[in-house]
Amino acid sequence: MPNLLRFSASTLLLGFLFATLATAAENIVISTDQTQLISVSGNPGTVVVGNPSIADATVHGDKVFIHGRAFGSTNMIILDQNGAELASMEITVRIGGSNNVAVFKAGLRYSYVCAPLCETAMQPGDEFEWGGKVVGANQTKSGFAKGEASSGPASAPPPGGE
Repeated sequence: MPNLLRFSASTLLLGFLFATLATAAENIVISTDQTQLISVSGNPGTVVVGNPSIADATVHGDKVFIHGRAFGSTNMIILDQNGAELASMEITVRIGGSNNVAVFKAGLRYSYVCAPLCETAMQPGDEFEWGGKVVGANQTKSGFAKGEASSGPASAPPPGGE
């Protein structure tokens, strides 16, 4: 009888442990400006991201693409067509990839991608005026690619301003 009681208690404890593990959030780590593919069991009906400025998602069938937008942490919950939870995950977005380099000068950060030559690659947290010039140059380039006329690169916004 004591062995049967120990077996039942152990089985019950393992059942609780597995149930807890099954509902625990999965941890996803992704770099900024990168995408990671995850598969879920079922077709997602609703995908909710806690902070879409940090990460975002695109659904294609039973696959979900997670996009790293800016460094930080958020969460994502995926529900099926009937509202049942398919997945819950914590998402951490880190800056850059293996070719990214950060240069610190007088307490300010400047970001580059070096593969093999180094080119500017503004990241959130970079020196404000320099970052604004990088963004302006990228907007001008994007406008040219779309066939839009431009009078030159956009100027950096004023520090702390509009």
